Amino acid sequence: MAKITPMHQWYSARRTAGRATLPWPTDKAAAERPSPAFERAVIEGLRHRPRRIPGQYLFDLQGSTLFERAAESPDYYLARTELSLIHEHAAELARRMGPCPEVVEWGAGSMRVIRRLIEEMDQPVRYLPLGIGEAHLQACASGLQYDYPQLEITPLTQDYTEALPLPARHARAGRRIGLLGAATLGQFSRGDLDDRLPLWARELRGGALIVTVDQLRLPGPLHLAYNDARGLMAGFNLNLLQRLRHELGAEIDLSAFRHMAEYRPELQRVDFQLISLRAQTIRLPAAQGPADIELLAGEPIDTLQFHQHQIDELMRSARQAGFTPGPVWADPQQRVVICWLAAPPL
Repeated sequence: MAKITPMHQWYSARRTAGRATLPWPTDKAAAERPSPAFERAVIEGLRHRPRRIPGQYLFDLQGSTLFERAAESPDYYLARTELSLIHEHAAELARRMGPCPEVVEWGAGSMRVIRRLIEEMDQPVRYLPLGIGEAHLQACASGLQYDYPQLEITPLTQDYTEALPLPARHARAGRRIGLLGAATLGQFSRGDLDDRLPLWARELRGGALIVTVDQLRLPGPLHLAYNDARGLMAGFNLNLLQRLRHELGAEIDLSAFRHMAEYRPELQRVDFQLISLRAQTIRLPAAQGPADIELLAGEPIDTLQFHQHQIDELMRSARQAGFTPGPVWADPQQRVVICWLAAPPL
């Protein structure tokens, strides 16, 4: 473990140090390029009934940027409430982390949460943000690195919904702390979460997992959050069609689709879909041969699901996985809850 010095000395050194070199280029050449996996997933998904495209492919550079803008909408309560709770309780969360923490964040997004926590942490040694869209992840990590040149930042581009192992712990790290925001948690079904929690319990041994849970079940606010008045969530979802045109050369009429996000209380989840407004054909000039997808008027393409979780269910699953639930912090309406889950000892 690194030698401990007062927090103000670490921050003083950070603020007076020379700015770090940005590890990610800022020109257009840095844009993400199409992958064979993307092409295969699109063709297989569109040939499937019901039609579908895996939600991970919404989060390219443009899609990730659009989602972050949508999350800042006045209609989207979740990000605003979560960040407010983090700001209010950052000092206590950092104190629980202990000195020299190493922080792993699944679905790092805009990295607003980690920025607030860094200001309270005692000499953090490394930050491992995990994200699906490489360009967006690297761009956000570059901005964070520029502001905190003494902090080691290692962005990892991967599908964080898969059970993939983390890198070895940092040699100077104290405790390894995991961050799981509410929007990221929502991308896991209950079954997926039950599978992942034991893995995270092993990888965070001696540390903890900080999870934010969205408990809102009111159809009205949920519908508005994902169908906002400014159409930002719609732009995020519809951008997937633009990506098909740009990266795969698809022949597709963007005006012939509309966004729909529906809260399904019986399944406790929000379903994102792209609805075909008329009978039409999507043509994909695929590497293995052209593919024509015939859509009916009103036919949906499933794109993304946000699963709703309850704090008592999460606590029960966490205990079974080996975590020890600790304190929780909630907004006055009990809509959004942050919980501390202590991982098993080393």
